[in-house]
Amino acid sequence: MAKQQKSYKVRFLGSKQGLLFLLFAALIWVISALSEKYTAVVPVHVEIENDATAVILLEKQLHVDASMSASGFSILYRRLFPRKLVLFTDELPALDLDKPLLSTQYLANSYRQQFPSRNDLNGFVDNTILLPLTAAVVKSFTPALAAPPAFAEGYQLTSPMQFNLNQVTASGGKENLKRLDTAIFKLLSDDSIKEDFVLKAVLLDSIAALARWNTTEIEVRGTVDRYSDVSFMLPITITNAPNTMDIELTSTSVALKFAAPLSSLKTINAQDFRAEVVYEQTTTGQFPVVISGLPDNAKQIVITPPTVSYLISE
Repeated sequence: MAKQQKSYKVRFLGSKQGLLFLLFAALIWVISALSEKYTAVVPVHVEIENDATAVILLEKQLHVDASMSASGFSILYRRLFPRKLVLFTDELPALDLDKPLLSTQYLANSYRQQFPSRNDLNGFVDNTILLPLTAAVVKSFTPALAAPPAFAEGYQLTSPMQFNLNQVTASGGKENLKRLDTAIFKLLSDDSIKEDFVLKAVLLDSIAALARWNTTEIEVRGTVDRYSDVSFMLPITITNAPNTMDIELTSTSVALKFAAPLSSLKTINAQDFRAEVVYEQTTTGQFPVVISGLPDNAKQIVITPPTVSYLISE
């Protein structure tokens, strides 16, 4: 009889009904076990919102271990899906920004304020946490363009470009700002330019990401004209020569060539220019030729020859 009962149990446990019975019993045990109250360590997801101007947020999120007393179901759920605790930098207590340690008692109080219906928090594992904050440093930069505007063939600027802002300001971590020497902007348009322009330019993404800027967009203005080549032959004069010396130049004239706006060509005359060399003792035996009278908007200036040799007789 005992052998028959044992054989029946083996057959039952090996059957589908037996397997279902074991699974149901295991499920009942798991539910019963998870319904019990436990104390365990679970992560809390801390998210920091920076609403203060005196600090820079190095990271926005961190995880802090907390001790909680709750059912097994709650413990398991909170390990899979941690609660999110939001902190605002403007509401934090006074911190040493060289080493911003925050008491986890502040975290516990914030947790209970944000989740008033929950009384499962015992406290946090560590007494303090190091916040990813640093003191903000402010630095000003002169705007610069990554590349100049594209001009149509024969067209050039008649005067230096101007920005609507002489300076832009960045607020950020000291180490990041040390790496920055200038604020580089990129023009949004690459069309060929034939007339006066006002273009928008944006700060390069790689630079914008290093700090918080008062602006990431500027305007660039410029006056443009079509340029044409102008050339003159000019006599060379000597200045500052001692009266006791007879100085003879090997070349008595130079060729001056430059580009000028079409709108100003009618007003340009050879009499406007002066080519001269200034006497001084040299070791090269040559004087550089200096041209005076060039218009401010002259481009591509070429002087031939740029220097002249001389002979001295006393």
